[in-house]
This record gives sequence, C-alpha cells and structure tokens, in this order.
Amino acid sequence: MQTYQTILYEKKAPVGIITMNRPDKLNAMNLEMKKELVDALSEMEADDDIKVVILTGAGRAFSAGHDNNDPLENMPEFANLKEEELLFTLDKPTIAAVHGYTLGDAMQQALLCDLIVASDNAVLGFIGPRIGGLCYGAFTILPAVIGRHLANELLFTCDQISAEEGYRMGLVNKVAPHEKLMEAALEMANKIAQWPTAAIKYSKRAMRIGLTTRNHEDALSEGWQAILGAMADH
Repeated sequence: MQTYQTILYEKKAPVGIITMNRPDKLNAMNLEMKKELVDALSEMEADDDIKVVILTGAGRAFSAGHDNNDPLENMPEFANLKEEELLFTLDKPTIAAVHGYTLGDAMQQALLCDLIVASDNAVLGFIGPRIGGLCYGAFTILPAVIGRHLANELLFTCDQISAEEGYRMGLVNKVAPHEKLMEAALEMANKIAQWPTAAIKYSKRAMRIGLTTRNHEDALSEGWQAILGAMADH
C-alpha cells in the first residue's frame, strides 16, 4: 500500500474507507488529492478482501469542493474527470458518508457514489456554476436520481440544502445523527458485503447503463474547452 499525503486509506475488511484529509482546508480538492483518490480507488478495486468502499472527509466537512488556490495551470488536468469516471465505474459498491459542507466537486463525488449517508449537519450543493464551472454528475446522474426539474433547480440556482431536504427529494439514502454517521455508513456497507460479490457487481453494472452517453461527454468537453479558454485569456 502506498503512502498518501491528502487522503487516509483504511481497510476494515470487508469495507475500505477513503478519507479526504485536508481538514484545515475543509478538505478542498486540489489536483494532488484527485490523483491520490484515483490511486486509492484503484487499490481498493484490486483488493479482493474489500467488498464495499466508503468515501468520507476528516474534520468539519466532507469537502468544500474545488480548492481555488490550486494553480490555474492544474485546471485542465483537474477537469479531465479520470477520478469521477473511476468512481462511477468501480465494480464495488460505493457509499459517500457526508457531513458539514458537501459542495461543488465534492457533491458530485458523493452523487457518483452508489449511496449517500448524510450527517444531520450536512450542507449539500452543486455550486459549480457559481464559480464558472461545470458539474459532471449533475449533468448525467442527478436527473435520474431526483428528476429533471429538481435537478435543474439545484444546478441553476446553486442553492445549498440540508440533509433532510436531500432525503425528501431522494438525493440522500439515509440521514444519521452526526456522531453516528460512520456507524450508519458501516452498517449499510456490511449489509451489502454479506451478499455474493458477483451478484452485486453485475447488478451495479446493469444499474448504471444509460446514465451517461456520448452526448453528455461531448457537451461536457465543449463546455470545459470554452471555460478553460476564457480562463487562459484572463
């Protein structure tokens, strides 16, 4: 197992836990963190002892989203979506255990997981457009989860909602008291892990068919080219 600088890697077989670990920055996501998430997810995918993966954050927040202090020249690589695609296509079930601020890039990481367990103090929001960015998960998965009109409202207004509001609209699977968040996430993970691996793997593959299309990818690519081009001009 490699050493990580911005995340924590924990194995509690049959569960693997990845914790974003920049608590002094509210776990804001920089390029280094995204690269380490790719490596950790790949490591867990290859470990036969791990049946379910939990993604969470250290300190007061799951993550406040993209780290705006990350150098501008990192943006093209940050936006290449390798980590998002891996999180989405991972054959092992993934659970986001979210608390505190769960915004922007972090909210789409949670959405790309198969299940979301939220602390009762969570604040959820797709705020990409507020800072001139795009939310991959909001384009592809969010309408399938909560419906097109609610997805449009969250994406266009950049509103921030509570865990209870997320639960009512079907965005969140379970809300737990903050001090019992990981207990609730582990309970769900262990419940899933007891079933035959192949059955869960192929159920997950079947469930994600049709959630993303070439049209989504083309629209996203065109949008990022325009946004990154405008950034370069300034």
